[in-house]
Order: sequence, then C-alpha cells, then structure tokens
Amino acid sequence: MQYSRVFAACAALMITSPAVAQDVDWTGLYGGVQLDFATVDLSIPGGGAATNDGNGLMYGLNGGYRRDLGQVVLGAAATLSFGNFDTDPVGGGSDGSSFGSLATVGVEVGYDLGDVLVYGELGHTWATRSDAGNTRRFEGGLQYGVGADFMLNDQIMIGGSVSQTDLDNFGSRDATVTTFGARAALRF
Repeated sequence: MQYSRVFAACAALMITSPAVAQDVDWTGLYGGVQLDFATVDLSIPGGGAATNDGNGLMYGLNGGYRRDLGQVVLGAAATLSFGNFDTDPVGGGSDGSSFGSLATVGVEVGYDLGDVLVYGELGHTWATRSDAGNTRRFEGGLQYGVGADFMLNDQIMIGGSVSQTDLDNFGSRDATVTTFGARAALRF
C-alpha cells in the first residue's frame, strides 16, 4: 500500500484548507478503547520474497495529551493492543508464527477543522511474536500513520487511523504490520 499518497493528500488538505472558526478546543488528556484490523507481512531480511502473511483483529487501549495552538494541534499518544492471529507460511510449510501484542508511543501533529482533527503520527512500536517452536520474541520498530478524530461533545470523541510499523530482524524475518483502526475516547 502506498502511504506516501495518503500523506501527500493530508498535507495538501492542511495547506489549502481555508481558516475556520475554532469553536472546539482539543487541549487535554484523553483515554479510551480501540479495535484494529491488522495485517502482517514477514519476509527474509535483505529484500527476500514474502514468506509469511496473516491478519486478524486486535483490541486495546489508547490515551494521550493534546495541545491546541489554534489551527495546529500537537500531541503525545500511546496505544496497547492485544490479539492472537497466525501468520501462515506462503506455500505451506511449518514455520508459521503468531502475533500477540503491539505497544506504541509517539507524537502527533494535527490540523484543527473545528469538530474534526486530521493528524499524522510518528512513533515507536514494540511487538511480540511467537514462532513455530513457541519461542516468544520481542522487537521494536518505527511506526507512522494518519488519522482523524471527531468530537461528539465536550467529553467524547471517536476516530479512525491507518498506520504501518516496520520491524527489522524480528527473529529470522523482517515484519511489516499495517493496522486499520477505530476508537472511542473520553476527554478529561
């Protein structure tokens, strides 16, 4: 999937959007729940062909702090997602594995459109994976994505995001995890 087009579209929206009356203040702490559909592609390091792929649902918690500076909103965010989906070998075999959790911390830069906030995010993700021998492995990598939140009222917001995490040398494989998520949160 080409994320550069999504980032370019969001950047163009932020640059060309007219100024709007800012009647919503995004400043404050928030915390809530999320549901993600995750896909993973495992490949042999050094540009090898894909050897495993899989997908599944993950559920978890999200939270963070945002500071509304007018049209620009800066933030720090964290998520913790759990699931257990298999990555079956392409073409059969016995080297399948399963993913169990993703934990992410990062920063956000957003554009305030009133009740809607569009943002880009950059962070670090830690993941757990169990291989075919049931050996649990932990690995961290770069996470980046885009999202949008909608303020239902002063305390409740809902949103969605798309993000990708690159995990190099995860055991004997490189992993790319892509998540498509929906969330709801309370503001404090």
